[in-house]
Amino acid sequence: MKLSLAWLRDHLEGAPSADELAKRLTACGMNVEVREPAGPDEIWDVDVTTNRPDAMNHRGLAREAVAAACGTLKPLAINITEGATPVGTLARLTVEDAQGCPRYCARVVRGVKVGPSPAWLVERLQRCGVRPINNVVDATNCVLLDVGHPLHAFDLAFLKGQEIRVRRAHAGEPITTLDGVERKLTADDLVIADASRAVAVAGVMGAANSEIAPSTKDVLIESAYFDARSVRLTARRLGLKTEASHRFERGADRAMARTAVDLAAELIVRLAGGEVAAGVLDSNPDLPAPHEIPFSLSRLSAFVGCEIPRELTLRVLTALELAPRIVGDAVTCTVPTHRVDLELAEDLYEEVLRHFGYENVPSVLPSAAMKPGARLGTWPLTERGRDALTAVGAAEAFTYAFVSEEIEAATAGSPLADRGAVVALDNPLSARMAVMRRSLLAGLAEAAGGNLRRGAERVLLGEVGRVFFEKGGKVAEEERLAVAVAGAVGPWDALRQADFLDLKGVVEAVLAELGVSGTAWRHATAPVLAAGEQAEVVRDGCVIAIAGRLADAVSTVFDIPATLWVAEIDLTAAVAAASVPTFEPLPRFPAVTADLTVRHKLTLPYDQLVAAITAAAPEWLEAVSPVVRYRGEGVASDEVKTTVRLTYRHGERSLTQDEVNAAHFALMDRLGRELAVSFS
Repeated sequence: MKLSLAWLRDHLEGAPSADELAKRLTACGMNVEVREPAGPDEIWDVDVTTNRPDAMNHRGLAREAVAAACGTLKPLAINITEGATPVGTLARLTVEDAQGCPRYCARVVRGVKVGPSPAWLVERLQRCGVRPINNVVDATNCVLLDVGHPLHAFDLAFLKGQEIRVRRAHAGEPITTLDGVERKLTADDLVIADASRAVAVAGVMGAANSEIAPSTKDVLIESAYFDARSVRLTARRLGLKTEASHRFERGADRAMARTAVDLAAELIVRLAGGEVAAGVLDSNPDLPAPHEIPFSLSRLSAFVGCEIPRELTLRVLTALELAPRIVGDAVTCTVPTHRVDLELAEDLYEEVLRHFGYENVPSVLPSAAMKPGARLGTWPLTERGRDALTAVGAAEAFTYAFVSEEIEAATAGSPLADRGAVVALDNPLSARMAVMRRSLLAGLAEAAGGNLRRGAERVLLGEVGRVFFEKGGKVAEEERLAVAVAGAVGPWDALRQADFLDLKGVVEAVLAELGVSGTAWRHATAPVLAAGEQAEVVRDGCVIAIAGRLADAVSTVFDIPATLWVAEIDLTAAVAAASVPTFEPLPRFPAVTADLTVRHKLTLPYDQLVAAITAAAPEWLEAVSPVVRYRGEGVASDEVKTTVRLTYRHGERSLTQDEVNAAHFALMDRLGRELAVSFS
């Protein structure tokens, strides 16, 4: 906002130097950004925040200067001389929409002579970035820049019926504004009209059909208080940004409406001659009861964090025309009509604090409890999941809980995701965030695809997060853990592409880190995964995880350039079934190992083979681990040779080779009878 230093000084008594004045205004939040010499004057570009329409004028800024100890505020002098003709005989006023226009004031000046403005007024307007037009219009702009209240001047002869009606526009009603553009109005727009047509868009811009012309003799001056929201919506819809709308849409001063029209009438008579009709057309001269805000001086100091001097507080509040009344520690302020931004005690704290100086508030770290806090909610559970991902070497991903309907549908085909209906957002930010996810695979697949498209040779991502379902009209949440594997795996000199067994190893390692045991892997038919290359993990008859290759159709949705293996674990169910690990002392006696090669049908699952070996072996069988699987020459196409390593160890003595051999051959005999396998 551009202001004139000389004009600003007209409102101050005993103002300091220009440098000191600019410094103090900047310190209290009215940042003087640019100062340009203009002869004996200076043009200041002051940054006034949008919540302070009261300071967007010379008198408002002078009031701030007084609060910053830069002199005293001169009284606003109004010396208006009225003629004998009552204003009511010259014009009529009707306000049909009191909500959109709580107050409308108008004066009539007869016998004016429209012409150029004097040099002093032209210079002042130009320094503030306003183009001079004529002495009548320039007078209204001068009052606007002086006290901050927008006005408009009508040629009374052009007002049909010499009447002003404040009403809502008719749907599609046309109006040609002062910029020469014809606009169509809606029923939501507030207009100023005469007996038959709209002559101004309320609070925004006047119409060309009643503007001041060289032939104008009688002038009706409008000074109103319009609803800020109504002006803002109309100005935005019409694409009009004016000095009037800039102020009205931020909140005008209801009491200033009468003062401004008097100032404008007085100035027009000075500049253009004429006579002011007796009286004012005022739709609602009664002001609402003033708003009062109580606070305590001790609470103010506690809020700031240091002692605020009592004298400073009272001086600042008095200079800002808040009329503080103090009784002991309690202070009550009456908010003037021009301070539309003051509602709470904290607002008054800010007024005092910015004049006290933010730099004077000491920097002190807040006190904190010195005892460890407790982890609430699901934090312990999710932290265990993140620790498990770290243990398997996965990079943790963080993805949005909001996804598009297409992505959600593509990844929802699994036993874990099909536990409830989709939760749709009432007001989504975009179509890409329209629903809540029911599976972590959506975001994780997108993240993995992004890495692969950017040249990543290997991907191992993991995520711990929540999924959401609609059940019985309510939203249910579950904690999940998901992993994604793709690209090259293995040592540098023997790289190969990741396969299902790599994914299975990651899932088993995660479950082991979580303390989950006693699980079984079985075939699955989840649509989100490729047929024949997927499995589900079951414990106690409940599916706690799914794993497999992402289906081709789903990979296409995410534009994944390589084979992606994914798994998702129901973290809550998995950890609920976890056992607490117990300490086992180191073995005192040596182990004896023996390899066993079993020829069996491809349809025999590995876990069934291990279960049968464990059941047939003596109690001192310690572990069964895979060594190799062979399919090729000498093995039928529907068979496979699986070699496992059996570890025997007795807890109380050393085993002999004869004992191990006997147990080994007995185990083979039982397996051959129960599973119909051979050992050749």
